[in-house]
Amino acid sequence: MYRQFYGLSHEPFNLNPDPKFLYLAQSHYDALSSMLSGINERKRIIVITGEAGVGKTLLIYAIMNDLPDKVKSAFIFHPTMGFQGLIENILLDLDVRVNERKNKLSSLLVGFRRYLHERLAREETVAVVIDDAQVLDNGVLESLLRFSTVEDPPTKMLQVLLVGHPGLEEKLKSIKLRHYKEKIGVKCRIRPFTLEEGREYVKYRLKLAGREISEIFTSKALSQVWKFSRGIPRVMNLLCERALLIGYKNSSPIIDSKIIKAAMKDFNYLWTGGKSTFLPKLSGKISRSKILGVIFFRSAFF
Repeated sequence: MYRQFYGLSHEPFNLNPDPKFLYLAQSHYDALSSMLSGINERKRIIVITGEAGVGKTLLIYAIMNDLPDKVKSAFIFHPTMGFQGLIENILLDLDVRVNERKNKLSSLLVGFRRYLHERLAREETVAVVIDDAQVLDNGVLESLLRFSTVEDPPTKMLQVLLVGHPGLEEKLKSIKLRHYKEKIGVKCRIRPFTLEEGREYVKYRLKLAGREISEIFTSKALSQVWKFSRGIPRVMNLLCERALLIGYKNSSPIIDSKIIKAAMKDFNYLWTGGKSTFLPKLSGKISRSKILGVIFFRSAFF
């Protein structure tokens, strides 16, 4: 609808994860670098946290694309299963055949260790990335950490990336899990955008869609977008998308503060009680083949 009106080749603020719209502010770049170096240097346990909507999942897709051939990877999303189910899903994503007749936990762990031993012989690394890791049951998390920190050569090939909300940090500080705190090789938190990063984020997305930021948004409108969103990229997308729809409906070629205020009314529920009560996850699913071609773009926008 509004694309033709504003001369846009794409919908720049669509929530569907599109790797070409990946924008790396300093905090995101640091997290990406930490994840890659943690895997390549075999730091064993890597913990990345950030508020909902800050861009953790898209960074995971970028990481999965950028891993060298010598790194075999598994991606587990929203792991609400038990430890046995978790190991089974990891093995399936690693293309390790699971014997349905012998899918007891002990058999699965033996199969996993055998797989790691094979990777050791080939000098390959295994990266298991778990998104929304904060939902892991404490017992499951403890079992995973125990398994992945065993001090033997094959297990050292296994790198576990725990990516989740700040609540994950609190779990790892619990009495039951604090023993593993010293075993965390990399720890990084992704922060929301600063005002300047928020402006560059909108600028970047509009530029990829064929327009300059000054041609569509006023400076005051952009400040309002950032302030309302609290620097959370997903909320910025929601607000900018709604503003463009309102602008189109009103035949307004420029998105000004009045239009932003109208759009804000539709999303006041996001901050009920001072916290985000509903931040919809990125919709759609990206296969690994579609992740190819991600460009880690920084220099022109810093």
